[in-house]
Amino acid sequence: MSNNEITVLAWGIGVLFLYGFLHMIGLELIRRAKPRQERHRHLGLLATFWGLALLHLVEIAAAAGVLAYLLSDPANGTLTKGLGSSAADYLYFAGVSFATLGYTQLEAHGAIRLLVMTLSLSGFMLITWSATFIYTIWGESFRD
Repeated sequence: MSNNEITVLAWGIGVLFLYGFLHMIGLELIRRAKPRQERHRHLGLLATFWGLALLHLVEIAAAAGVLAYLLSDPANGTLTKGLGSSAADYLYFAGVSFATLGYTQLEAHGAIRLLVMTLSLSGFMLITWSATFIYTIWGESFRD
């Protein structure tokens, strides 16, 4: 592995670990902020859903920032020719990589592919974690 590949992979692993920590904090904040289940069952579920959506958007935006930073050095790779030059490109690429395991119209070339791999793994893990969380909240809301 080249130095650039090791660097990009280290960033990807760092993002994965950071996501775990931030997601746990985000879930706890959502749990504490949502309305009480006894009084507002449906509102509690909606608040949980909206909180999770916001949490995932923040995570995607963070990934877009890391992509932009790493791609500022051409030695780390590129996205499909002609793309990857705007914040919208990075946000789109990070979001699609996060939510669909990397199936996007843009392609990563070079070492940056290793970051995309970790973003896809992170997205899968975090979305699954969020689904379990909202399923638990649903169960608490309609236990009666």
